[in-house]
Amino acid sequence: MEVFTEAWEDTKGQRVPSIGKPWAALCLLLNIFLPGVGSAVSGIMEKKWSTVLIGVIQLATSWLVVGWIWSIYWGYLIAYYSKG
Repeated sequence: MEVFTEAWEDTKGQRVPSIGKPWAALCLLLNIFLPGVGSAVSGIMEKKWSTVLIGVIQLATSWLVVGWIWSIYWGYLIAYYSKG
């Protein structure tokens, strides 16, 4: 249950994993073409399970378009806050 609370707090605070620039660019592209997959990959890389959950929710709601837009925005944040 804690991972759901953490996912909610991460979403409200727009906290994304900080990964290297090449990986962040890949995650952004994945989030554009496969909604939520880039978010899940970045979460797995940083062992941040709340971000993996966010990616799964983005994928599950992508057919509503809301998840797809959220996924693109999340991918942008991952790229923006990437290190290197």
